[in-house]
Formats: sequence, structure tokens, C-alpha cells
Amino acid sequence: MRKIKKGITEKIRTQAINFVRAPKNLVFRAAGIPLKPRRIVFMVTDRCNSRCTHCSIWQQKPTENPLTPNEIEKIFSNELFSQVEYILCTGGEITVRNDLEEVILRLHKVLPKATIQLSTNALLPDKVLKIVNRAIENNINIEVGISLDGIGEVHDMVRGVKGNFEKADYLLRELVKLREKHKEKLSVGAGLVISDLTLSAIPDVRAYAKELGVDLVEAWYNESSFYHNIGKNPLREKIIETVKSQPASLIKESWLKMLNGKTAKFPCFAMNNFFVLKCNGDIVPCLSLWDERVGNVRESSLVTVWRSRKAKDTRQLIRNCQGCLNSWAAGWSFESAFYPYLIFGIKHPVIAIKKAMRS
Repeated sequence: MRKIKKGITEKIRTQAINFVRAPKNLVFRAAGIPLKPRRIVFMVTDRCNSRCTHCSIWQQKPTENPLTPNEIEKIFSNELFSQVEYILCTGGEITVRNDLEEVILRLHKVLPKATIQLSTNALLPDKVLKIVNRAIENNINIEVGISLDGIGEVHDMVRGVKGNFEKADYLLRELVKLREKHKEKLSVGAGLVISDLTLSAIPDVRAYAKELGVDLVEAWYNESSFYHNIGKNPLREKIIETVKSQPASLIKESWLKMLNGKTAKFPCFAMNNFFVLKCNGDIVPCLSLWDERVGNVRESSLVTVWRSRKAKDTRQLIRNCQGCLNSWAAGWSFESAFYPYLIFGIKHPVIAIKKAMRS
């Protein structure tokens, strides 16, 4: 009971902090004054051992000289990163890096209070478990998100690797067991991309996630040069009913607007309090603006890049963006502005309270 009360108190405190920060965030954004980053998407590698049908990154030539652990430690030691709370480590597939454990430990060394999320396809489940156990031993707040685009052969077909579901199932169940022992340090979730390939499998995936007790993210089919999938978006009319069947959320409301031909524009905080760091050192705003290179931390200091004319111009470009449904870009922006959550809470008070208690 004491742990539950502590958790609720901490979540209320987090929401209160977001509420207090929001006016400054909005004023600074409107004035073109960059905020310090609080969240970072770090593309640890662009190599991948999946063969996904909705992503072609595995067909591209990978970066030959990704940022090393020493470079990563130096970059994240910069004072500009002093307020970072969350680092999403993604790829490619993060586990193909032989030094991934060292990368995680270096990140924690310079940002000990930050939560680190590992996004994985589960093809190397024992490696993930080893890293998670090491993270827990080192008092790291760790989250693991596992791709789950179907059950059994459906998942294997979408991901392009036979036996992938069996490994994902094994990893999820082992992580759930581990979470029971380390609830304050480990979070476990799964995610699928909604497309014409996964629509029929969604009810089964939802039931599976509920059985395991893991959060499920039903992600928008994000067309981006990051995925090398421009022009492969599935028919929108097939998706509407599936989105309608989702629990009420800000993402759902925005998604239905877009599916019905309306804008989903919102105050986006890309290149303000979050951005993407590529494995070659490039800084870009988000997946939608993947080719909008602001600078490179191997060529210039992070502060120089962040305060550059190019960064200023990119922030103006972002202010004119019509919006997206990327789960982290939209979610982090809603949180930074806070008033979208406030409006949603007024419309759906019970749902908002339950969601706040889970977040």
C-alpha cells in the first residue's frame, strides 16, 4: 500500500510540474527562444536484422562509423543536456550493436536521473535480458518496448523473419517476471504499426497484451525517409473503424481528424525540448523532418548547433508543420503544452485520471 501511495504521489507531482512548466514552454516556443532538451531520441544504429514489410531501413547501407561510447559520453555530458529526463534508444535494431551495454552505462553515467527506453524487435532476446538486468543492478530506470505486429505467423510475416514472434513472446514473458521484482525500475510495453497488414490481427494483439499486463501502443503508419517507405501508406478508410475502437486519447482524437481530412496541427516542441540524434552525429527534429539536418555534433559543439541560424530556421519550419501522429513527438508536445491534456481531462475526466495514474 505504501508503494502504491508513493507512486500516485509521484505521478501527481509530475503532472503538477508539467502544468507549471507549460506557460514558459509556450512563451519560449512562440518567441523562438530554444528550451533545454528534456527528451532525446537517440538512433543508436541504423543497422537492422528485421526485414519488415512496412520499413525498408534494412535495405539501406548502414553507417560505417557510428558514435562510439566515448563520443556518446562526451556529447551527453554537455551542459545543454543537464535537464534531460528521458532517452529513447532506437534503431535500426539496437541489439546489433556489440557495445550496447556500454552505451547504456555511459548514458547513465552522465545522466543518472534519466529514464532510458530500449526499443527492440526481440530477435536477440537474451541480449536484451542481460542488458536490462545490468541496468537494474546499476539503478537505471529502464523501459523496454517490443515490436508486436501480430500473433504467431502474422507477426513473422510482417517483420520478415520466421520465428520472431516466438522470441518476442519469450522476451515479453521474461520481462514481465522481472518487472514483478523491480516495479520501480522496469517498465514493459509492446507496439504495433496499424496498416492493412496488421488490421485483422489487432484484436488478438490487444487480448495478448492485456493477458500479459503490458501497455500496447497502436502506432500510426509513419511515412518517412527514416523508414524509406514514402508512398506505401495503406488505404485510410480501412483504418478508421480500428482507430474508433481504441480507448479515448489525444492521439486517437488527432488520428480521427486526419483520417477525416482535417488538420491535426498542435504546438510541436521538436528542436525545443526534444530532438533526434542520429548514429552518425547528425541532429534532426523528428521522423517527419528526417532529412532536415540542423548540424552534426562531430563537426560543431552541441551548443553551437542548438543556437545556430539553421536551428532557428528549422524551428520556424516546425511551427508551420500541420502535425503528425508520431507517438513520442505528439505525446511529448502535448505534455509540454499541457493545455491539450487539460482540455481532454475536462472532456473525459475519468479516463484522464486513470491515464495520469498509469503514466
